[in-house]
Formats: sequence, C-alpha cells, structure tokens
Amino acid sequence: MMAVARAVHSATRLRDGRILVAGGCSTNGCDLGSAGGSTAELFDPLQERFEPTGSLTVSRDDHAAVLMPDGRVMLIGGWAATGLLATTDIYDPATGTFSPGPTMRSGRAGIVPVTLDDGELLLAGGFIGNRPTTAAAEIFDPRRGTMRSTGDMSTGRGAYAAARLSDGRVLIAGGLSDGLVTASAELYDPATGTFAATGSMRTARYKGGTTALADGTILVFGGSGDIDGTILFASTEIYDPTTGAFLDGPTMRAPRYKLPEASVAFPGGDVLVAGGAPQPELYRGASRSFEPVAGSLGATRLFLTATGIDDHRALLVGGYDRAIRPTAQAWLFTEP
Repeated sequence: MMAVARAVHSATRLRDGRILVAGGCSTNGCDLGSAGGSTAELFDPLQERFEPTGSLTVSRDDHAAVLMPDGRVMLIGGWAATGLLATTDIYDPATGTFSPGPTMRSGRAGIVPVTLDDGELLLAGGFIGNRPTTAAAEIFDPRRGTMRSTGDMSTGRGAYAAARLSDGRVLIAGGLSDGLVTASAELYDPATGTFAATGSMRTARYKGGTTALADGTILVFGGSGDIDGTILFASTEIYDPTTGAFLDGPTMRAPRYKLPEASVAFPGGDVLVAGGAPQPELYRGASRSFEPVAGSLGATRLFLTATGIDDHRALLVGGYDRAIRPTAQAWLFTEP
C-alpha cells in the first residue's frame, strides 16, 4: 500500500525497474492542490514495497509523465490549486529529487504525450480550462531541453486517445472538443510537423484507453459518450493504419472510462485493461477476445494507473471510487 491515497496521478517505470508514482489528488472529492499532489513514491518490485522519494516543485494532478532518453522522468502540466500549469518537473533517479524543467508555451491538462522515433515528445491539445480545449501542439526536445511549436490539430481535444504507429506517425482520436465528445481522428507526421485527417471512429468517445497491438493496429477501448459519464462503453475499435479506417473490435466484459493510463500491453500480444470497473480483464491477442482476470479491486477504480513491471507482471495503483474517494491501495497482476 502507498503512503498516500492517489488518483489522477502518474506512474512511470524507471530504467532500473522501479516505478515512480507521483502527484495526483489525495482527498475525498479530489480537491486541487491537496497535500498528496506534491508527493512521490517509488515501488520496488523486488521488495514489493513503496518507499518515499523527493517532492514535486508544485502539487499537480491530471498531468502527464514520460521517461526521457537519459533515464529521468518529466512530469508535464496538469492542475494545481492556483489553476492550470504550463510548468514541468524533472525527476532524477540518481538523486531522488525533482527540479523545474522547461515550460510549455501554454498550460495544459488531459494530454497524452507520445514519444516519437527520434526521442522527441509530442504534446498535443489538452484542456485549457474546465471544458475548453486547444488544438495547439508542441514538441519537447530532450537533447536541448527546449519546447517548440509544431502544427496545430484540426480541432481542440482533451482526454483523447493517442498512440504511435509503426511508421512513426501518431494517431490522435476522439476526446472532448468544444464541449462535445467527438469521433474524429487525425494523424501527426513528424516528417512534416503537420496533422492530417484520417478515418473517424465508429463511436464518439473520450476518457477511454488505447494501446498499440503486436500486428501494428491500434486498439481503442471504453470511454464515455457524454461529458457527465452517464453513457459508458464496453465496446472497442481497432484502427488499421494501412486503410485509415476504424473497425469494430471485441466487446469488453464491462463498460469502462477514465482510463488514460489503465492498460499494459505485454510482449506476447495480450493487453491488461484495469480500472473503470471492479474487475480487470485481459485482451487475448491470439483469440482477439476479452476474458476476466481473477480477483477484484474491491470497487470501481477511476483514474487508476497500470504499469508494466516485466514481460508478465503489472502494478495497479490508486484511483478513486464512484464517490470520488481516492485509495492508497495497490495490486500486483501476473499474466496467466
């Protein structure tokens, strides 16, 4: 169990196998700037326990986190008690400390950072208020430690699905756009720094999840069809980059949403989908179907994180229940 209850936090696997769990909301109701939002912990998979590490420079939740090529971790944007953040934090595993990183050109929350083939990071769209979104995108260059603008998306998006394709382009699909859930999708081409339209999803959805499958297609799963989360989906879609079309995928065993970091793709082709319901489930790549996972999370866990430990294990951390009560609980999953 963690020292602090967390939801809307981040969890990042370090090069040495430990997992950095950082920020998030820690109070019932998920108030911005709660005490847990500036804390961080390390999970040691050998000892199977959490230990404290340095504090963030600012409390943040609904931020993004990514492992940089040099082994450090960058925490990006999100919300604080003072409002939207354009700042970043850099965590150095060698010292166990956070320090200020480069500042984005604008504050953002609800983004899905995607690492490009050259190691640069695409930061696209996101929320710039409670519901307003932006179409602007920027690139973080880890070699220079700088941010620069790149082409804009066709529409503003927050809480969208995103994944890098095998050819280096990036798929961005769905999300909330100008207060409406959208089914549209587009592709970012790093070679030109521009976005172009591709086929639309069969269902408008946001706050779902996405992962790249072993065959090069992209699985998009769950999500909500409305802002209030009253229309939840157990359906999935599969994007085929060779045709630019979305096809119906297998149906999950439970409807799920608030899943931005709640899945783990294993090397053998299976995908763990956790959160959004009390019982996780496993997408079997060989049969292209979902099956239940033994055990339960005890309650629906929204904004839970799932992080791969090795080729067959994952760490599930935190999340809040339907009454918006974050938990400090953690679970270990082993692929059957």
